[in-house]
Amino acid sequence: MPDEIRRHWTETDIQAMIGQSESIRREYKAGVMFDRDHESKWVENLSTAISALANTEGGDLILGVVEDRKSKPRVASVIDGVSTALDTERLQRLIEGNVSPYLPGIRVHRVKLSSVPDRVVFVIQVPQGNTAYQANDGRYYGRSEFEAKHLRDHEVRLRMSRGKVARAGVRLRVRVTLGAAQEAELRAEHGPAIEAFKTDAADAVRRFPELLKLMVAHYHPDEISFDLVLRNDGELTVREPAVELREARSQQLFNGWTVQGGALAPRLEMRGEVIYPGDEREIDGSGCLLRCKRDAVLAQGDYVVRWKVFLDNSPPSTGELDVGSEIQIARR
Repeated sequence: MPDEIRRHWTETDIQAMIGQSESIRREYKAGVMFDRDHESKWVENLSTAISALANTEGGDLILGVVEDRKSKPRVASVIDGVSTALDTERLQRLIEGNVSPYLPGIRVHRVKLSSVPDRVVFVIQVPQGNTAYQANDGRYYGRSEFEAKHLRDHEVRLRMSRGKVARAGVRLRVRVTLGAAQEAELRAEHGPAIEAFKTDAADAVRRFPELLKLMVAHYHPDEISFDLVLRNDGELTVREPAVELREARSQQLFNGWTVQGGALAPRLEMRGEVIYPGDEREIDGSGCLLRCKRDAVLAQGDYVVRWKVFLDNSPPSTGELDVGSEIQIARR
């Protein structure tokens, strides 16, 4: 899968989706669907969405978030939630029982809403499948950027052959050191100097040179480092893959002041690497360090990395990482 699987979701994570559009790896469903429609109808709706995600790149199906259908592109606008009467285990059984063949690895997360105690949001994490997965209406679906669509015969056959060819994905590992945390650490370390400054500023500056650092500590940026990891998502062993990277950055943010940092290499060779099915390897040379002003917000699409993995005797695997969104989540 292109992105690392999140293992814990909070109400803050859900609120952060407001204003964000659907993508090839994310779909929203309003909670009113479960109140309004008969169970068989909303189960069919979910089955279609699960089939589409599994047959494409996998991703997240968010239940209980309403889209603004007047905006272009449509974005999440309101969290309406799903009734707490819907049990997590039952929802998982309904999902698994209405996609064929059985799709292992589906995770259902229940997120409580403090503002609406009798409603919750469900986040359904759908893995990319190893074959073609059929919805309960007998059709096969895939996702484009903003919608599920029927797959043609040759597309279904291609997905059924997934297990016979090598496949790989690239995910992101992010580490953040907040500028505010570094400032607080400096202030705690130099408490006596700060107290002396309050009493006699001129004398304190003479006796405590570190006060100069403290005076500019408020401007210390957030430091963000990340690297890329390649995962063998197929059933064949991968040997010495090569990774091609293309970055798309917002010029407004990456202006040398708001966000500073180097660029990724356009091509990285993983010489000598043997990666067995399900295993991961860090991609040497993919590390990157950014410095970001504390008040700068990286929105969806501000920094995207499109990747292509070249594999022996198999078509390349492709995908993209929304690095800006992942960094913004890690900064919270």
